Amino acid sequence: MKLAIDQIVVSKDNPRQTFDEEGLRRLGESIKSHGQLQPIIVRRKGSFFELVVGERRVRASALVGLMEIDATVREVDDVTVMELRLIENTQREDLSDAEKGDAVLALWANYDKYKTIADVARAINVNYETARAWTNHSRKLSTQIRERVASHALTDEHAKELMKYSHSVQNKLADAIIRNKISSHKEVLRRFTDLYDLNPNANLDTIANQVLGIETVAIPKTELTKKQLEKIEEKKQLAKVKRIRKKPSKPITKEDVKKKLAKKTDFKYAKVKVKHGSGKVTPPSPMIKPNILGNTQPITVDWSLCLCNTCPLFGEHCKGRPTQ
Repeated sequence: MKLAIDQIVVSKDNPRQTFDEEGLRRLGESIKSHGQLQPIIVRRKGSFFELVVGERRVRASALVGLMEIDATVREVDDVTVMELRLIENTQREDLSDAEKGDAVLALWANYDKYKTIADVARAINVNYETARAWTNHSRKLSTQIRERVASHALTDEHAKELMKYSHSVQNKLADAIIRNKISSHKEVLRRFTDLYDLNPNANLDTIANQVLGIETVAIPKTELTKKQLEKIEEKKQLAKVKRIRKKPSKPITKEDVKKKLAKKTDFKYAKVKVKHGSGKVTPPSPMIKPNILGNTQPITVDWSLCLCNTCPLFGEHCKGRPTQ
């Protein structure tokens, strides 16, 4: 039967939560041009129809402006609805292995008739090793890796190679793989991870260059083309802008200044230069070392100790000026 799309409600319990808009658009255009190959399944929910399976087809049809869609109405209970949704998700080719693993684990955990993962594998018509591999992806991959696989930044082959590491290491290696465009070829990936295992503290970009056969050499600027020089200058400007845009450091307070000055103030008097001469120069005023508030205080000197009146700090050691 034909069913109006605005009469269909989608449950939040659907295991599939991410959809590729470009893929949906292609599917919608195919449905619009060639018709719908398989109807969706719905069940009655008051005056509306609740979607059981086929959410991707509904979204694709709505995206290209179709108002109706082919549907089959079934009377099924909540348990059967969830089971049908999970089974459908394990059979979709556009889902990642981790998403299929989620569905397998959900079937095994929620329904008593599935005693083992092997029982689930038989129900969805896949071999046990495949189902087990899916569950490993589901349990061992970090959220960031799963998102990148879903967005096609990484492949399932990348994810399989990274699965043996902790989540933090997975994310770090994934950044390097994407940044250096390391392919999903098994030998290339294995060489990259083997080099990392030999020296986990090594620069990952250096390891990637070694795997890809890229050698860094020094070339005089005079041998570079104008375009290469412009690119270098552009990188310098971008780095400069990045430095400027960094968040300002924490503003310094008066208390910070006082603490800093207090640590350095470990003597009472400041050093002064003393000039011995004709007695015509004004004697320097010795000052106490400034305290943390910046205040200073002159020292009272007994000038009678100095006959030439030019060395107030050392007058007691002065023999005075010769009598003329």
